[in-house]
Amino acid sequence: MLARNPVPIYHQIATILRNQISYGEWESGTRVPTEAELGKKYGVSRLTIRKAKQELIQEGMLYSVQGSGSYVTDPKKWPSKPYAVETIDDILAIGKEMPFRMHEFQLIPNPEEISGKLKTPKDPFVFRMSGVRYYLGQPLSYFVYYFPFAIGSKIPLEKMNENPFIPQLEKFVGIKVAEGLYSFQPGRADLKVAKYLGIKRGALVQFVEKIYFDPEGRPVEYVKTTYRKDFGYHMRMKRN
Repeated sequence: MLARNPVPIYHQIATILRNQISYGEWESGTRVPTEAELGKKYGVSRLTIRKAKQELIQEGMLYSVQGSGSYVTDPKKWPSKPYAVETIDDILAIGKEMPFRMHEFQLIPNPEEISGKLKTPKDPFVFRMSGVRYYLGQPLSYFVYYFPFAIGSKIPLEKMNENPFIPQLEKFVGIKVAEGLYSFQPGRADLKVAKYLGIKRGALVQFVEKIYFDPEGRPVEYVKTTYRKDFGYHMRMKRN
């Protein structure tokens, strides 16, 4: 369950606990398992669990009662409540609050990793677009989009704006996004991401990979996004 990567074990455990709280597995006021119980479950020391809990206490998701343990804080009191996402349309609604600024849009050779995600092994080229999303005027995430040649070649850059990208893609290219597949992994910012997000190189971040499909199950875009650590949401995705 815990990955062997540069991300500290305590932060990986904090991410697991954070998700359990966000998904409602532990309701407000619930006493979370003790350091000994969690340490045994994840095969780590009590000190590691203590650091993980402390991270959530600092975020306001847990509070500590001396001599009793740690408890889940009422979500209404969280400093910044994670976005709850159940549909692709929820993603689009969130996107309206997070304008993006494009840095590049170009045709590149189709690498094996990308052709596998987009299922385009016969295409010699794909289109790549990168940039930064902002929230309340501050950089939130660095993104890199990849499009099959047949789709990317139809994107009219002169008509694109900073609003959510999928509705614009559907409008101008004539596709329909029906499903999204997401994967999450904690990590550390490289030099480029650190520069764009205004954080230190090596700072903890959240990597999110997304593949969107049309009604026939064909990938229409693949996105690699790096979020600042202080933003979160949980999701179960579909589209009506």
